Amino acid sequence: MLLNSHDFVAIAKIGKPFGLKGACNLFPIGETLLNSDPPVSLWIGNESSIEKIVLADIGGGKNSFYCFFKDCFDRDEAEKLKNFFLYIEKERLPKLEKGEFYFCDLIGISVETESGEKLGIVKDVFNYPTTDAIIIETDEGKEITIPFRKEIVKRVVLEESRMFIDRATIEDLML
Repeated sequence: MLLNSHDFVAIAKIGKPFGLKGACNLFPIGETLLNSDPPVSLWIGNESSIEKIVLADIGGGKNSFYCFFKDCFDRDEAEKLKNFFLYIEKERLPKLEKGEFYFCDLIGISVETESGEKLGIVKDVFNYPTTDAIIIETDEGKEITIPFRKEIVKRVVLEESRMFIDRATIEDLML
């Protein structure tokens, strides 16, 4: 099945095998997966295709997680899953309060300064262990990575597909 990015949201990336019994290292994106109660049906794949998979168990904590999948019983099977993403249907995500958003909702919106200068669009959003970051693609095709912090991202208006940032705090990145 082809991935439709409007219907699915990446919630984790699968890392290298862990141990001999089919476990995989896991890199959650946000907290959706960590708040689920296995077994849970998900989708596995990449940007070109996905297929169903059942997450049987998840363990670990802090910054180190591992998981087991149904019908994956050894290291060789786990190796085949390395570097794939786990996806969930967007409709299964918890409903948000007014003014809240998921990072996937930011992709494609306009990035502007408070004075209305258009800087580009949000190309991608990443959840790194130390901070969240936004990749802005400028009209010239240049990519700029900025931290997603309140002193930089002043406000997000999803209804207008616009994000307002403080240009002065990222001036060095714009060069």
